[in-house]
Amino acid sequence: MKNLLGLLLFFSLVACKEDAPSNQLVGTWKLVSYCVPTSSTTCNSVVVPDSKRVFVSFTKNGEFGEGYQNTIPAEYAFLGCGGGTYELMPSQLRIRAVCMSSLNGALFNVVILDDKKLSLNGPSGGEYTFEKQ
Repeated sequence: MKNLLGLLLFFSLVACKEDAPSNQLVGTWKLVSYCVPTSSTTCNSVVVPDSKRVFVSFTKNGEFGEGYQNTIPAEYAFLGCGGGTYELMPSQLRIRAVCMSSLNGALFNVVILDDKKLSLNGPSGGEYTFEKQ
């Protein structure tokens, strides 16, 4: 009986793991808009035009990438760092990239993560909104 209960618990954990948020994060996301903080309570909203594209990607093995189409990081950007690694926690996302001054990287609060939308609050405030590609 103990073996049967142990086996059921194991399969329950494995089944739940397939629906983990990290599976929803894996893939390529297009930056749609972001809000640049101007004070502790306000920010300027920026919408990325359709003719310009900022993409971020997350792989199953913890790699992070950032790419641009018809724009440069000085014009529209998420981090402007290129690539690195990431770690997804229950309500936070830590990104570590080469251009960052800290080995701890940047910690973002995950506001929304579903099959179509990703919304992050930045470490310095502001919010980034992405659509799944």
